Amino acid sequence: MNLNFSIKAIVAIVMSMALHVQAQNKVTITHNLGNTEVTENPSKVVVYDIGSLETYHELGIPVYGMLNNVPAYLPDYQADKYKKLGGIKEPDLEALKAVAPDLIVISGRQSSFYEELSKIAPTVFLGVDTENYWESFKDNVNTIAKLHGKQELAAEKLNQLEAKRNKVLEVSKNDSKKGLVMLQVRGNYSAYGEGARFGFPYDVLGIKIADNIENTGGHTGFRVTEGYMKKINPDYILLIDRDSAVGGEVKSLDELLNDEMKSTNAYKNNGAIQLTGNIWYTSGGGLISVDKMITEIGNKVYNLNL
Repeated sequence: MNLNFSIKAIVAIVMSMALHVQAQNKVTITHNLGNTEVTENPSKVVVYDIGSLETYHELGIPVYGMLNNVPAYLPDYQADKYKKLGGIKEPDLEALKAVAPDLIVISGRQSSFYEELSKIAPTVFLGVDTENYWESFKDNVNTIAKLHGKQELAAEKLNQLEAKRNKVLEVSKNDSKKGLVMLQVRGNYSAYGEGARFGFPYDVLGIKIADNIENTGGHTGFRVTEGYMKKINPDYILLIDRDSAVGGEVKSLDELLNDEMKSTNAYKNNGAIQLTGNIWYTSGGGLISVDKMITEIGNKVYNLNL
């Protein structure tokens, strides 16, 4: 018997067994909908949250399947090799059962399916907490990174975003002008306050708010009625067009603003800005969209080259 060969064979077997055991390690992820035990390094991951899909992409972690439609800025995932497993508001439960994933990642739009999804595979909620956006976003990135052994890369990317954010904060802290984030839906307008769904410019980037709008905790903002914009007269209008974000007609800012909005200081002084719908409305909370949101505010509001 070749002793050297035997020792090498034994070492290889032991290492293989150690790697197998390591791969089977379980971790418990605590999230808004509960506690979920997940096997480290899950190989068959299905992602319904677009922000999380961005993070998987930026950290170089393969995914198995996702929702049917992904934004244009994630073209890789339109390929047929990725399983398409339902809409953003309604996962295809039967298709999910058939593919038997190791992990399902969801956010607010799929939260009503949490119990049903959890019966199919370990399911974690990684939607961002808008009342604590920045820390929640970082926690979600780090959760994904730790689960897949990508902590170093995640730290590098988060540090880059932190530096970019700080450049905007350096300007906004000395800016006395006040703004209002608004959503346009079929000719109707809603305004959003701090801690709300679209509160990112105030909460993360330090833009001062033009009105004390109560955060209702849901997706619905404060319905803007006649006379409101004239009364508030913001210096910035940050407008999100929901219609184009979901495939409707793309309109210019002038087409989206009504006459009363055009009477404000924001419009008169070039402070009326249209934000990119498929980033602000459809996505958010991932390494790509958060980067784009910081960059867009920095560029369009403060002329920063980020």
